[in-house]
Amino acid sequence: MNWNQLQYIVTTAQEKSITKAARKLFISQPSLTLSIQNLEKELGVELFERSRGSLTLTYAGQLFYDWALSTLHSREKLDARIGDIKDESSHLIRLGVSPHRSAILLPRILPRFYELFPHSEVFLEERPTYRLRTMLEEEQLDLIIDVPHPDSLNYQNIVLAQEHLVLAVPEAYIKELPEISPEAQVVTMDPSKVTEEVVPMQCFAELPFFMLAEPQNLTALSRRIYESAGFLPQTRLVCRNIVTALGLVKSGLGIVIAPEIYSHPAYAQEGVRYFHIDPLMTGQIDVRQICLVYRKSLYLHAGLKALIDLFAERTPEVYRMT
Repeated sequence: MNWNQLQYIVTTAQEKSITKAARKLFISQPSLTLSIQNLEKELGVELFERSRGSLTLTYAGQLFYDWALSTLHSREKLDARIGDIKDESSHLIRLGVSPHRSAILLPRILPRFYELFPHSEVFLEERPTYRLRTMLEEEQLDLIIDVPHPDSLNYQNIVLAQEHLVLAVPEAYIKELPEISPEAQVVTMDPSKVTEEVVPMQCFAELPFFMLAEPQNLTALSRRIYESAGFLPQTRLVCRNIVTALGLVKSGLGIVIAPEIYSHPAYAQEGVRYFHIDPLMTGQIDVRQICLVYRKSLYLHAGLKALIDLFAERTPEVYRMT
């Protein structure tokens, strides 16, 4: 048994396919298959059940996978500590960020990071946050940007910013609603608050909306806001990508609730009006904490500490610009 075999088992279990695992490991399928078979022969048990082209762990395989993952993680921490003792400044950092935050935050953070640690490497995973959280829990990532992890016993949540939500509406819709003035910036459900700058949420009730598919955090927040406004939106499309939804808003096909960072000058879509949502209307559910999340067991070498500090220092600046 060797380190490579441990990594082979972990990767194959995560990919559930010899073909995909071999591609990710940069080895041939026959070599990977032979290595797994040799390890199973050495252990005297089968680690995988093979059916319909998919691999699943046996009971023994799950035990071995958990041990292998923990062992590889311990070795990573040991290597990092030895690297620090040798005064090496080269580290691999696995970072997970949703695509929209990545496009805005990283150009403000990574240049300074590479000035400090020019030989380090950041492996960037850009996926929806629910997928990033799973990858963090499976120890495929070191850090992610997300809402707070509910398991505060095992995960560290460093609050970077308070993120509000906005209502993204096509300009074409606004032109058809004379009750909305050019100065309007906020939506509310309280008629007594309607002014030149504040419009009732209900004036959008008969227009088409876009919703995000489960299990995204934004989906549940959007539903609660619509419920608070007292109407069920006419859903025109359900999609998984907020960038796609905003592109469709730009084309005039519907309305969507989006993170306020999308109204940032560097990212705002032309032809789209962004309305802040009256927090009293929603009971503050239009606000969520954006955090840097990592396992408390993660060894924080100098590069990781610097990257965490840069996120904590520069992310609030970005949100103040929205």
